[in-house]
Order: sequence, then C-alpha cells, then structure tokens
Amino acid sequence: MALNSKDLLSTMVGAAEGAFTGSWNHIKTFTIPELEKIASTIVSIEANVVAGNYTRNVANLLLRMQLRATQSVIVATTGLILLQVEEALNAILGAISDVVNTAVGFPLIAAGA
Repeated sequence: MALNSKDLLSTMVGAAEGAFTGSWNHIKTFTIPELEKIASTIVSIEANVVAGNYTRNVANLLLRMQLRATQSVIVATTGLILLQVEEALNAILGAISDVVNTAVGFPLIAAGA
C-alpha cells in the first residue's frame, strides 16, 4: 500500500501537538510546513524504493537530510533548543514509523525514533 502524504502529515501534526506541549500554538505556523516536507520526502522515498531507484543507504540519507533541514528551521524560528526539537521530532516520527517502515520494506525510521 502506497503511503499518503496527507495521512502522514495528519498523524505527525497530532504527535507534534503532544511533543511540543506548551509551545505548540507558538510554533505550529513554522512547524506544519516542515512536517509537510518530511511527509512529501517520505512518500517520494517510498515510491523510489519500490521502483528500485533508491537503495536503503540513499533512502536513509535523504530522510536524514530532510530531518536536519527541519530541525534547523524549527530551532531558528522558534527559539527552542536543538535537543527539544530532536526529542519532539523523534516522537513525531515514532508515530509514523510502523507504517513507513512496512511500506518501504526496511527500517527507514528507527524504532523509538
């Protein structure tokens, strides 16, 4: 079953609300567009893995690059520290890890991400 970016985004936004407790209303304007980029990247990765265009290493590299870009934007625009953002992103990715890993056929998102 192919991944859907809207479904991934919805799950990630729900997880983000919990992960950024106390600051969500202040940062959602900056965070939701970044989560959209992560969802889009994951859908693209899945399509290219299934088509045989990406290896595990390429898929992992592309996801890590998008996550670093997302971390940088959220840290720069919100005043949150990197550790807070990393912990929140891990919780957000944890919410979609099973469905993503099943779709690509390997652990793209680490357990307990």
